[in-house]
Amino acid sequence: MGTGKGSIVPTESRRPSGDGTEGPLERVVSGPPYTIFSPASRLFIVITVSLSALISPFGATTFYPALDVLADELHVTPSLINLSLTTYMIAQAIAPSLIAGASDNTGRRLSFIVCFIIFICANVGLALQTNYAALLVLRMVQASGCSAAIALGTAVVADVATSAERGRYMGYATAGLLFGPAFGPTLGGLLIEYLNWRASFWFLCIFTGVLLVVFTLFFPETCRNVVGNGSIPAKGIDKSIIGEWQRRQYRRRMALEDEKSSIHTTRPKKTASFPNPLHTLKIVAEKESGLILFYNGFFFTGMMMTTGAIPTLYSEQYGLSVLETGLCYISMGVGSLVSTLTMGHVTDWNFRRHAARLGFAIKRGRQQDLSNFPIEKVRFQVVLPGHIIGTLAYIAFGWTVHYRTSLPGPEIALFFIGFGVSTAFNLTNTLLIDLHKDKPATATAAVNFVRCLLSAGGAAAIIPMCNAMGIGWAFTSMALVYVVWIAMLPLLMAKGMKWRQEAAAKRKVKEAGVAKSEHDEEAQTRGREQREAEDKDEEAKADNSI
Repeated sequence: MGTGKGSIVPTESRRPSGDGTEGPLERVVSGPPYTIFSPASRLFIVITVSLSALISPFGATTFYPALDVLADELHVTPSLINLSLTTYMIAQAIAPSLIAGASDNTGRRLSFIVCFIIFICANVGLALQTNYAALLVLRMVQASGCSAAIALGTAVVADVATSAERGRYMGYATAGLLFGPAFGPTLGGLLIEYLNWRASFWFLCIFTGVLLVVFTLFFPETCRNVVGNGSIPAKGIDKSIIGEWQRRQYRRRMALEDEKSSIHTTRPKKTASFPNPLHTLKIVAEKESGLILFYNGFFFTGMMMTTGAIPTLYSEQYGLSVLETGLCYISMGVGSLVSTLTMGHVTDWNFRRHAARLGFAIKRGRQQDLSNFPIEKVRFQVVLPGHIIGTLAYIAFGWTVHYRTSLPGPEIALFFIGFGVSTAFNLTNTLLIDLHKDKPATATAAVNFVRCLLSAGGAAAIIPMCNAMGIGWAFTSMALVYVVWIAMLPLLMAKGMKWRQEAAAKRKVKEAGVAKSEHDEEAQTRGREQREAEDKDEEAKADNSI
């Protein structure tokens, strides 16, 4: 039985018919492909969204080395400067619900471009500002511009990759989000060491300006509510060089294969509505999605607590300079890189393994209904080893720093923290997209909402925890939270599909009720119009008789 990458179809559909011709499989998979974008184009798309995801953690972490310098220059206390970190995280939590959620209807390109423009303007203001109030306000504007890029990037992966191949693409797309906390402080330290604190904001402005040019010219519109699988001609701001080229290549290929009828030509209705953050909160309130969101958020919070504590801990315990401390983040980034390059392929392999065991064949480039497929098991079986590795690494990091072992000790622990957190974060993100494939940007905005609020509290708490109970016990206490969350994984694997099916049944009942109400309202309207017409006819007859 074939186990190529793609969507799943029943094995029975692959059996040839008795006369030697192909069986029902051809009818099952003869429709248009999930996406018209070639592997090379999809790789370009994923790399560009990964680079765009860098601006969010870079905006947060390149700022870290400048905290003390800014406190002196703006004549405020370090506590007040740290408040800008909290306001930044709060804005990061809220903004994607407004910007990214709207992209599910209006398109990804426009949302990306708006985000980049907001971020560039905020960085220009931050580089020029000279007072504390301007710093707070502009940091919130900066966060609003960059945070939605993460949700948009994840939504783009859902647009162009089927569930069977989504693991590795999601790993690539979220690499920027996870590399940023590791390399941002290093970059910020270098800029401050050799230039000044304003240079970090000018760098972000230039970097995002380059992204804006690349996205405006080359990045194709991928939103399935706007261009379908990419074959529907884009209009206005949705047009791009790669999008137009890929569409023409697809039409030429279909013409050669004499399958013009399979090309999508019906344009979905593009509706622009005022962004509603309640859609994000609805996902948070769902039974299965809510548990996954908080699992994801707590694990990411541990990473942010660690990165936020490193400058203080390494300065006090090892006497490192700002630049030396920044270089120590690299090991965490390498761990994230290893996870990105390996664990996405592992989860795609696990998808194929479960498909084979359940008697399903996989057809490349086709996405089918996964309502009876244990997608939770596919993802969480790979998450579990990463969860355990990350939990043990937090404990090791805390105690190696506590006892001031040689620096390679905590650095090795940071490598495994990066590996474990990246594995858990990427694959739970992928699962949430599987569960909400029709509104991926809204689902990722929910991820952002939960993780940013939890991270804001965690980052503020870690140093007081270290001071109160010691570094080793502070990180051990944090790890105990993840031990509790391990118990959630078997529950989600066992009950996830059932909860998903129950939620789908409730949605169908609700949709049926709405449809019935609309039908009844239309019937009443028709009846009223018919009675009015009859009344007019009677009046006309009466007038004629007179």
